[in-house]
Amino acid sequence: MIQARKLVNFTAVLLVSSLFLAGCGASTDTKNGAAPASTTQATATPAAKAPQERVLKDAMGHEVKIPGEVKRVIAPFLEDGLTAIGIKPVAQWSAAGEPQQYLQNVLNGVPVLAMEGGLKPEQTLSHNPDLIILAAPTYMKNGTYEDFSKIAPTFVLSNDETDWRGNVAKLGEVLGKSKEAEQAIKKYDEKLAASKDKIRTAVGDKSAVLFQSANEKGFKLFGANFYSGKLLYQGFGFKQPKLLKGDYDTYSLETLAQLDDVDYIFFLSGKGRAKPPVDNPLWQQLPAVKQGHVYEVDSGHWFNQNVVANQLIIDDVLRNLVK
Repeated sequence: MIQARKLVNFTAVLLVSSLFLAGCGASTDTKNGAAPASTTQATATPAAKAPQERVLKDAMGHEVKIPGEVKRVIAPFLEDGLTAIGIKPVAQWSAAGEPQQYLQNVLNGVPVLAMEGGLKPEQTLSHNPDLIILAAPTYMKNGTYEDFSKIAPTFVLSNDETDWRGNVAKLGEVLGKSKEAEQAIKKYDEKLAASKDKIRTAVGDKSAVLFQSANEKGFKLFGANFYSGKLLYQGFGFKQPKLLKGDYDTYSLETLAQLDDVDYIFFLSGKGRAKPPVDNPLWQQLPAVKQGHVYEVDSGHWFNQNVVANQLIIDDVLRNLVK
């Protein structure tokens, strides 16, 4: 009887000790930052907030509802800016069926739009866009704003197509890519500043022209406010020749001799482009020609003004002038 009572008391002591040790273990784990196993709960990761629909006013004063997530955009002749901010459209601009070739490393295979006279509502509908962005009002000559807005929300980007910086920034805002647009412009500015210093170091203070042959009609020169002429004169800082007056004027072949103050000639080439008048004695006597300072450049990006095109122009000038 006495032995049985001792056994019961011993068992009780063991049970109390076990409970005490378990409590101490839980207390220690809690002090070390770990919750007791019996109270640990899985914490759910909050779901990412879906982009919300926004209302933005376009260049024509329309209050446009921009979808929260744009998946299928059509923005003819804005593909350069789209590419710079990482957006691929469902269809792309073309001239006589030819898209902008300098962008085809990214846009190869994207269907082309027949843009004669502007964007066509029925063709636009066939690509089932969820957003239409028009560079300017002139892009909808084949239809009214209402025709396009019935297909998808339609945003007219600008009344000034030459303001490529502002238009890239606006494009980023519309598509929720403002940060990407800002970075693309910053990258370009840094590249231009560095290249300008390299060119000035390599060749000094020189003059240049962007020359477009017009066969028997003569030739055209790009002025300081016309497409890549702006980069040539305002960006790189090349001097303008005395012959250059307007932004995109035609000059007779007889005036070739007046390009005698030009150090570098960049001439536009590409499908359908006329060759320079290399057999003309006046051309042959030009100092730039005699010195071998004539460079063939692709009209695809030189007949343009945008963030991707401009960087390709910079590459061309550096390759030709900075050895």
